[in-house]
Amino acid sequence: MLKISRKLLSVIVIAVVIIIVGGIYLAARGPKTAYETDKVTLGPVVEEISVTGSISATSKIKLQPEAGGRVTKILVAEGDEVKVGDPLIKIDSRDIETRISAQRAALASAQAQLRELLAGATPEDLRVSEASVETASAQLAAAQSAKADAEVAKANAQRNLENTQAKGATLIESKINGLLLDFDDAVTTSSDAMNRLSTPLFTTTDQLSFSCSNSQAESDAVSSRREAKAAIAPLAAAVASARSAGTIAAIEDAYLTVEAKLQVIKSHVDADAAVLNSSLGLSSATLASYQLNINTAQNALNNIITQLSTDRSSLDLQQRLNASDETAATIALANSDTALNNAVNGIETSRLAQAQAQAVYDLKKTGARQETIDMQRARVAAESAALDGLLNELSKRTVSAPIDAVVTDIAVELGETVTPNQVAVTLNSKGAFEIMSNISEVDIAKVKVGDPVRITLDAFSTDEKWTGKVVSVQPGEKVVEGVIFYETKVVFDQEDPRLKSGMTANLDIEVSRRDNVLRVPLRALKENGRTYVQTLVNGAVTDKDVTVGLESNDFAEITSGLAEGETVVIAANGKK
Repeated sequence: MLKISRKLLSVIVIAVVIIIVGGIYLAARGPKTAYETDKVTLGPVVEEISVTGSISATSKIKLQPEAGGRVTKILVAEGDEVKVGDPLIKIDSRDIETRISAQRAALASAQAQLRELLAGATPEDLRVSEASVETASAQLAAAQSAKADAEVAKANAQRNLENTQAKGATLIESKINGLLLDFDDAVTTSSDAMNRLSTPLFTTTDQLSFSCSNSQAESDAVSSRREAKAAIAPLAAAVASARSAGTIAAIEDAYLTVEAKLQVIKSHVDADAAVLNSSLGLSSATLASYQLNINTAQNALNNIITQLSTDRSSLDLQQRLNASDETAATIALANSDTALNNAVNGIETSRLAQAQAQAVYDLKKTGARQETIDMQRARVAAESAALDGLLNELSKRTVSAPIDAVVTDIAVELGETVTPNQVAVTLNSKGAFEIMSNISEVDIAKVKVGDPVRITLDAFSTDEKWTGKVVSVQPGEKVVEGVIFYETKVVFDQEDPRLKSGMTANLDIEVSRRDNVLRVPLRALKENGRTYVQTLVNGAVTDKDVTVGLESNDFAEITSGLAEGETVVIAANGKK
């Protein structure tokens, strides 16, 4: 009986062992996590900025008239092909043409008098010469009267310019004073919004004074309050600085600070309005009071932001109007000065003509001597030179093409008054092309001259690619719909006859590159108060802190924490 019990006990022990071992085996074969992985490799990491641009001709020629005046003819249209010497724009030349006609007459008269001297005088010639003296005397008197009129006109033009400048300065001062007053209102409004209207919503430690069912709204209200309170001091300082300086530049600098700080305060007030919508435990009267205060603050901030924007636009407009008025007054003064110079020259010309007419008359009565004939020949030469000078002035009233080109822009209109330093027509030469692109202020600091560029064009298949490089970055900003850009020029590495001005180009600008560096897929990086990756060794996942260098759209450079060949986890794909 004892032997049977021992056998039974042995069987039971063996069975228990089998069950335990089987359970462990089955557990080991249970569901496992499948991981998407990749290796730490050596290779390049390239950071690129992707932007678009437009193809334009490499050589642009901006033509300016050599003389100011009113545009009377525009002989070409944008897109026209022109040849060297083709006239493009004509400027009013009636004054020059009148003087040319008078000068032709003076030359003809001098030539006729020379012929008379050579032929000898007749009684009729003497009568004609006497009449010429009378005519020349009358012309001298008229020229002297014209000079007096020109002096009055110049004085009036000078006073008009001074009055225009004084009026412009007064208007600018008024705009500046208006902006300064609204700056003061901005300080008052922001202080009132933060110190009176929104304060009841918060404790002395800037936490909500009531419960809220929306944790995100509560977090936004609390965090934005710190930023808004911190914005008041620099806002007030900017206003004080602008008032102290009183210049347009100081006003414009202050406006940027004031507008930015008002937006920070408004964002906080908007967050206060949102958190009130999720408030708990407030009586209806208290909630209504809080909401009224915040609504008042919102309206006041919106009003002052709008008013400041209007003030800024009004100041800009006034500056442009002042510049336009002053330009017109300056042109009028220059024209009056030219008219006075012409009148002075006219007196000298008339005096010389009178003296010459008198000399011819006197000589005809006594007979021409060789010296007289030589003098008259000199007069003919002088009149001819004066005519050539006027014809040269006439040529300046026409803007002509200096090369074979295409007209890309006509910057003046029929009837408009232009100045000698004003761009009237822009031409594109025929030849190589470049790409102009606007790059935002967020990315422009990364771009430098010489950066390589990969290029595709909307007009062609994406399989067709070109290469180029950055050749210039404009230092001045360009504002498009309130966003700041910087104009960047890219040139093609190779010419292509299929390229045309205006085509849209897609640019991938290589702004930084690391070759033969340790790298992991960008998706492998994880952030949780630190930067780390997960490595997989024998099925076990381990976190490893890493130091990251350059990042591209696909890879991240690893400067410490990993070795080549290690397996990193990209994602866990569930059980299998």
